[in-house]
Amino acid sequence: MAASELRPAPVPGPAGPREGVTVIADRISNAYLVEEPEGVYLIDALFSEGARPLLKALGPEEKRKTLKGILLTHQHMDHVGGAARLHWLTGAPVSAHRFDMPAIEHKSPAIGPPLLSQLMRRPAVTVAQRLEHGAMVGPFQVIHVPGHTPGSVAYLHKAKGLLFTGDTLITGKSGRLALTRRTFCYDPEQAALSLSKFEGLKVSAIFPGHGAPVWDQAAEQLSDALARLRKVETPVDHTIFGPEGRPEIHPGMPGWKEG
Repeated sequence: MAASELRPAPVPGPAGPREGVTVIADRISNAYLVEEPEGVYLIDALFSEGARPLLKALGPEEKRKTLKGILLTHQHMDHVGGAARLHWLTGAPVSAHRFDMPAIEHKSPAIGPPLLSQLMRRPAVTVAQRLEHGAMVGPFQVIHVPGHTPGSVAYLHKAKGLLFTGDTLITGKSGRLALTRRTFCYDPEQAALSLSKFEGLKVSAIFPGHGAPVWDQAAEQLSDALARLRKVETPVDHTIFGPEGRPEIHPGMPGWKEG
């Protein structure tokens, strides 16, 4: 993700908590700590050097033991780089969609356009929970939104209406929700089509992978984004991922089989 494309979160480092969510932002990406009665969940893990501010935000060693899970939105280094160290130090299990899991574990090459090659090098980490669309991880429902990567997901905290979009939706320079630039998407048409998964969601706040969180009028801003951004003519069955990100129709993707 090009830094010039993005508006950073309002306060570098930890900011919050608000609604139980603490924002940890570096110069480019966001990670989020979400406090629940049973413990804390981390959504995304910044670059590898991001493990230090994430550990600081978690607090003393005894509190680090309350980390219940590391939930990854996709395979790119600016979102998974700190996961290996955090897992090693806390023992918290890592969750990711099955299509991005091989790249996160270094069992297959990372998938993405050439301009993202510098973001594909990151420490390997074992994924304990292989996610599918509709699965639950603690209080979060998994929404598979392929396009930016084959296994991109969003996480919806249904009880609180908190939507964590990863790079499927970011906050642009204008302050409005936007798609990630086409150059940084494996299949930009599918990324736009995947926005239909957000239709009808009851949201009170939106937390993108890049840019400032949306706290005010989140439902209205999401509706506006869907109306503006889903203007794609290509039928979903004609994209390389198919209706649900099926890999069997595209050579080179995990699980692809000829015929």
